[in-house]
Amino acid sequence: MRQIVFSNGKPIRYAIRDALLEFMRAEGYRPGDQLPSEEKLQEILNVSRLSMREALQLLEEERIIVTKHGSGRYVLSLPSNLDIDISNLQSVTELLTSYQIKTENNLLRVEIHPPDAELCALLQINASENVLSIERIRYAANTPIIYSIDTIPVHFLPEDWQEDDFKGSLFEYIERRLGKPLHYSQATIHASRLEDVTLPFETKSLSWILLKQVIYTDMGEPIIYSRDYHRGDRIQFHVRRVRR
Repeated sequence: MRQIVFSNGKPIRYAIRDALLEFMRAEGYRPGDQLPSEEKLQEILNVSRLSMREALQLLEEERIIVTKHGSGRYVLSLPSNLDIDISNLQSVTELLTSYQIKTENNLLRVEIHPPDAELCALLQINASENVLSIERIRYAANTPIIYSIDTIPVHFLPEDWQEDDFKGSLFEYIERRLGKPLHYSQATIHASRLEDVTLPFETKSLSWILLKQVIYTDMGEPIIYSRDYHRGDRIQFHVRRVRR
């Protein structure tokens, strides 16, 4: 029987999903291998039937496993590359942690500056209000995979903020330190290049997927404008679409 660590605020199905991934890696499962029955997995992880089914459904939606009716569940691929459910609003730190990938955040720049017209419109602020931009590179297993620029209106920040505040999860900082629960975002995704940016690794030969989003608090306040450049050779997005 395995021990699952449940974190505050994280749905149980995600903790079980992580435990299932750990189990598959530890037992050496490969693409094409059949998983134990649902009942056996419940016994191994000591969880309820409903929670197990929800966790297995997450893995199916992420195309890590597949169900063959009358036969069982089989491994499609373990996530060495990232296959991201774009419908789930989470920080880059939360995303990489959920895949149990060793990560490192490289804080490149933290700068206060006046907003341009686009930032004023997106963050619903006046041109006289300064913003703080945070530029970072995220590494997974020593490989740079995400370059991000996050911009926040300065009026949200405490007077004693420091650069080191932004070395970890920005979502966690905003929700715990600023007391601003994050609720939803408006996002766009498109292919992009990183040709006018100087970074400590080669960028021109790589393809990038740019995720731009304005993130809102539970009170409907736009608090973050983020631009996350994801390496196209390491990351792909998926979403479940329903015909209405």
